[in-house]
Amino acid sequence: MMRYLIYVLAMSMLIGYMADAQSKNRVVATITASAVVLGNVDMTVVKDLEFEIDSLSSTALIVNPQNDGHCGEIKIVGNPNSLVRVTNEKQSVLQHESGQSQLYFTYNLSGSTSEVQRGSVLFTQNNEVRLSDRGVYYLWVGGKLSGLENIIPGNYTMELKIDVEYIL
Repeated sequence: MMRYLIYVLAMSMLIGYMADAQSKNRVVATITASAVVLGNVDMTVVKDLEFEIDSLSSTALIVNPQNDGHCGEIKIVGNPNSLVRVTNEKQSVLQHESGQSQLYFTYNLSGSTSEVQRGSVLFTQNNEVRLSDRGVYYLWVGGKLSGLENIIPGNYTMELKIDVEYIL
């Protein structure tokens, strides 16, 4: 019985060590959104885009804004049926928490007047969209994360800036 107890104790310590080692190799890339709003428009970040990288052998990860559940989501609220211009950066750099490593992110946005992501339309660099008759428009943020071949474990962060303005 004592030999069995020592074996169980040794196995639980080994499993604890392995879990701790795996968490040290974990990489999380988080992209938060902020907005520059020109006019009487409100933007709410429903969900940030987050990549959790389990395999360090990948060279790139892609999140499709039209159908991937890991996308970021933003809700724009303004005057019903108004035309607005949505502008965002094309590419950004995610910085490692230590400052020793970088990842590169190329944005893909899609949008729709309904909250159905699969029915959203892909954006180009500058987009003019019409808010719904309720005054809402939904954006989904996806894209391509690259630079993974030189990645080091830890957290990478950056902020996506989106400009929304009424078109007169």
